[in-house]
Amino acid sequence: MRRTHQISAPRSGAPATAGHAVRNGRLPSCGWPAAFTLVELLVVIAIIAVLLALLVPGVQAAREAARRGQCGNHLKQLAVATEAHKSLIGHFPTGGWDENSLPQAGGGSDWRQPGGWCYTILPFMEAQAVYDSVNSGALDTTTSVPVFACPSRRGSSFGPGGVVMTDYAGNRGAWASPTPADNAAANRRTDFGANVGGVTGSPADFSADNWQTVAQTLNAAQPVLLGSVLVPTGGVIFAGSSLPLAAVRDGASSTYLCAEKYVPRSAYSTSGQTGFRRCAYVGDSPDTLRGGHRPPESDSAPIQNGIEGAFGGPHPGVFMAAMCDGSVRSFAFEIDPAVHFLLTCRADRQAVQTPD
Repeated sequence: MRRTHQISAPRSGAPATAGHAVRNGRLPSCGWPAAFTLVELLVVIAIIAVLLALLVPGVQAAREAARRGQCGNHLKQLAVATEAHKSLIGHFPTGGWDENSLPQAGGGSDWRQPGGWCYTILPFMEAQAVYDSVNSGALDTTTSVPVFACPSRRGSSFGPGGVVMTDYAGNRGAWASPTPADNAAANRRTDFGANVGGVTGSPADFSADNWQTVAQTLNAAQPVLLGSVLVPTGGVIFAGSSLPLAAVRDGASSTYLCAEKYVPRSAYSTSGQTGFRRCAYVGDSPDTLRGGHRPPESDSAPIQNGIEGAFGGPHPGVFMAAMCDGSVRSFAFEIDPAVHFLLTCRADRQAVQTPD
């Protein structure tokens, strides 16, 4: 039996279909609005804005944590290179002569080498070609050495002047220097709490007989009054140094080897300013060596008299340091200034309670 189909008319209130009649030039209502209202759009935009405001700081914090981790890894590589240098040659890298002294071919790796510590450890950081460039009569200062750069401060090891510069400074102890006029006593000065200036002497200013003695005792025997105790102010890497590990009498884990240095943010892109004046390979300079005469400073602090030789860095709240045992630690900018000072002294014989 054949079935027949009959299309019935839509019930009252039912949605219109393709088969429904169009009345008054439009379809019947479908039961929902055709678009968002202005108020609804504003509410959605406000919700998205709140979510972004909550998300962006977290993303920035995660990125900074990653950059700080990479910075710590760079310090670890510097510590490993220093350990390799010490194991092969028998002493910590030399601090070189002064800020106007570049490495010289045949200068070796001890107090006779004008170039600084960043130069003498190059062979132990897979940068032998840069180290050997002085043999051709022209030091290569334009080959990038990424380990010298803190990623929170800049993206490469090149400074504002287009040459390799370092964000990390060796520990020279207190900011002190000899003067040629008084080379017998080396005029060893300390400025715990006040900066007295930079290096004013080099081997060229002294007789060959006494420069090594001056270099080895510089920054080593001048005491400073810390509370009621006189402590020596000797660091690990300084002008003319070539110290063995045995000279670090306070313990390798309680003495800075190198650390991040303070560079005001105004100097990030301007050559010739504090922290970015000289290339990484010069001798004793505020660009390559720092001390404990001042508490560490954040890069957000504006430059002022006396802090250009301080440690510090761009990270929020902390700076990173490699210790003489090769470990890497972070220290708060609010560290007790006396504790910070003692951590730069290799033989103060004082008990130091380092912060966790």
